[in-house]
Amino acid sequence: MDLVATDHVPETGWKHVLEGRDGNGRMVTLVHEDSPALRRMAVFDTVVNNADRKGDHILAMPDGQRHGVDHGLTFHRDHKLRTVLWGWLGDPLTAEEREGIDRVSEGLHGELGRNLADLLSAEEIASLAARCARLRLAGRFPAPSGEMPAVPWPLF
Repeated sequence: MDLVATDHVPETGWKHVLEGRDGNGRMVTLVHEDSPALRRMAVFDTVVNNADRKGDHILAMPDGQRHGVDHGLTFHRDHKLRTVLWGWLGDPLTAEEREGIDRVSEGLHGELGRNLADLLSAEEIASLAARCARLRLAGRFPAPSGEMPAVPWPLF
């Protein structure tokens, strides 16, 4: 099969070797679209501790917007961030992204916090606040950490 380059294929932005459960590694290439919409989604995933951002959980809309779906594995108090959106690893957050984190942090003391209290435990809300504070202080997209794989499986 011949590979044909087109202008419709996003630039490949990141490669990572994952340890297999049997000790064998797998090479995974994540496609990276460098757009403000996906950057915001990556910040959101970090803040909510999304443990399951797969490629097919990102819906591309005709107007260029991106919608994230399937947020069933979020807000855990323990670190569980697993995502296919690692393309900005270490990049500085923009002013808009920092302001968004600040709005979430401030909202936890108001209506957002009251609404979340009906859905999340006090520990989960405290962990959300701590993630916001750490991300804001670092001022950069995080790197994978912890013992869990950095990406969910399967990727799509």
